[in-house]
Amino acid sequence: MNISVLDTPLTISDIELEELEKRYLDYIATALRGDLKRIIDSLNYRFRIFNDERKQFTQIERMFRFFFNRIFERYASFPIEPDLTYKLDEAIIHIEIKINVVTNTDYKGKIQLGRNQVSYGTKRFKPNLPYFYESVKVPTLTYGIQIVHEHMRPKINALNVICIPNGKLAKYYGDEILQAGKGGWYKATDIRYKYSVNPYFLLLRERDKKDIFRIEILILDKKMSIKDITGKNLEILPYKRI
Repeated sequence: MNISVLDTPLTISDIELEELEKRYLDYIATALRGDLKRIIDSLNYRFRIFNDERKQFTQIERMFRFFFNRIFERYASFPIEPDLTYKLDEAIIHIEIKINVVTNTDYKGKIQLGRNQVSYGTKRFKPNLPYFYESVKVPTLTYGIQIVHEHMRPKINALNVICIPNGKLAKYYGDEILQAGKGGWYKATDIRYKYSVNPYFLLLRERDKKDIFRIEILILDKKMSIKDITGKNLEILPYKRI
């Protein structure tokens, strides 16, 4: 399969692409909400028994793989891919799992991603995922599941689903939504998608004349505000207080 970034344009319009991104954001968020108690219990259990960060991450990735294999039913393996990849009739969906400790606010309004996890790039950052998989004629859709928890404790502070724009939409979102990763821009192998700069589906927002967010907050600690997570006082509902 050819997975290089192609110059071939998408066969759907830009607004249809955003509609597809939003549809699967809703689908993923709804599926997670439907099994939220078991997900919280599983996350807390893994944080309780695994203190080593790598073991902890591997176990949580495995849990979400099991969950989404039941939801999408068609797991796919690619030479270049994020944590989870699913081939559907109308898109290839990539899902990246990110774990953040609540005291390190690097998650606030952003999510860290590598070259193999996005199709969105700039002159200073070239992604490895394509806008469009030419061989199967479907676009790339990319989502991040962000887990914020207390260090060394089985306590989830927030659980979010974030839709990262397809690279073809860069002409609308610009360079401002990307922030340099830990190594800076010079040898950038990762970036931070700073959704707080533009937390909306811009084309859908303009068409429908209402705010349509690229982030869904599923769980939020009672002591935290939406601004604590997103960096802005966004009117995002619904979410479960814990």
